[in-house]
Amino acid sequence: MAATHGKHGKTNRTPEAGGSYLLEHLHNTVTNPGNEHGAYFEVAKCNCRCWFCPDCCMIEGYKLRGRLIPVLETFDGLIMASLTIDPQLFSDPQTAYLYTAEKRCIGITTQDLDRWGHLNTRRYFYVVEWQKNTEQAHYHILYDSNFIPWDSLLRSWSKHRPKDAGPVEGKRPAFGTVIFSAPKFASPVHAARYATKYLIKVPEYGFPRWVLEMGKDRRIRRYSTSRGFWGTKSARQDRETTTTRKNRQRTYAQRIAKCGDSVNVFEIAETLDIETGEIQHKNVWIGQLDADASTVMENLYDPGNPERKRRSLLARNQNEALQIIRAASSPSVDWIRHR
Repeated sequence: MAATHGKHGKTNRTPEAGGSYLLEHLHNTVTNPGNEHGAYFEVAKCNCRCWFCPDCCMIEGYKLRGRLIPVLETFDGLIMASLTIDPQLFSDPQTAYLYTAEKRCIGITTQDLDRWGHLNTRRYFYVVEWQKNTEQAHYHILYDSNFIPWDSLLRSWSKHRPKDAGPVEGKRPAFGTVIFSAPKFASPVHAARYATKYLIKVPEYGFPRWVLEMGKDRRIRRYSTSRGFWGTKSARQDRETTTTRKNRQRTYAQRIAKCGDSVNVFEIAETLDIETGEIQHKNVWIGQLDADASTVMENLYDPGNPERKRRSLLARNQNEALQIIRAASSPSVDWIRHR
C-alpha cells in the first residue's frame, strides 16, 4: 500500500495497482456526470434519523417544519399553550411522562376546550421539552383557536390529577401549571418556526438519561399531533422497513451511537427529458458500506464546497468506487447491503 500526499496536506493510501487513477479522483468534485472516463458516484452518511440525535434532529426538524406550515395555514387562529406536570405527584419524571401519555391528557384537555367552545377545530400540534433540573417533560401545544380562557385551560388540565394523589397542598397546582407564553404569531410560518425551534437542536444540557434509554420497549416522542392532523396517512407510516424493525430493537442511545458508522453509495444516473431536451440527474442507491462516515467525508475532499454533506467520485465501475472509498477509509470496508 503506497502513501501519497494530496491537497491540503491530506494523506491518502491507494492500492499499488491502479493507484494513480484512484488518487486522481479522490480530490475531484462531480460537475458533469457521465463521461468517457466512467460513471460518477456519491457517498453520503447513513443517518440514524433519531429525533434525539444532535445531527439528525436538525435535518428531521427542518423537514417537519416544511410539512407543518401548510397545515397551520388552514387554521383560523393560532395559540400556543404550555403545560407542565407537578413533579411531586410522581416518583420520577419517566412515570409522569408515561402517565400523561397513557391517560391521553392532552387529547382529553383538547376535547374539553372544544366542548366549551374555545377551539375552531380539535387539531393540535405539540412538542415536548425537558426541564434541566427536574428532567420533567412539559408540552408546548399549538391550538386552532382565537382565544382560550386561562381558567378553562387550568380547570381541564387539573382534572388529570391522579386519584391516589390526595388533596392539593397549599398553593401547589392540582396537576401542573398552564401558561400562554408564546408571542402573538404574525403568521403560520412564524408559529411553525417557533414550535419547531425545540426540535432542530439538542438542549445544551442534553436529554435526560431516562429518555435516551427508551425507544426499545417503549417509544417516546419529541412531538405529536391530533388524529388526522396531516390530512392523510403518510407513506412512511404505511410501510414496515428493515430499518424500522431494527430501530425498534434498540434504545435511542444505541441508535445515536451507530449514527454515521456506515455510508450509502449512489450512482448518478443521467436521463434526457424528451419534452424539454434537458439532461436530468438522479441518484440511484447501489448499496451501504460499513465505513466510518466522518473518515470518508474528511478524506474524500470536495474542493467546491468542503462543508458539503456528500462526497462525489469518478470511477469506471462499482468495484473501483469501492476501492476509492477503501483508500479513503480502511481496506476492510465492505458492503453491508448491495443492490
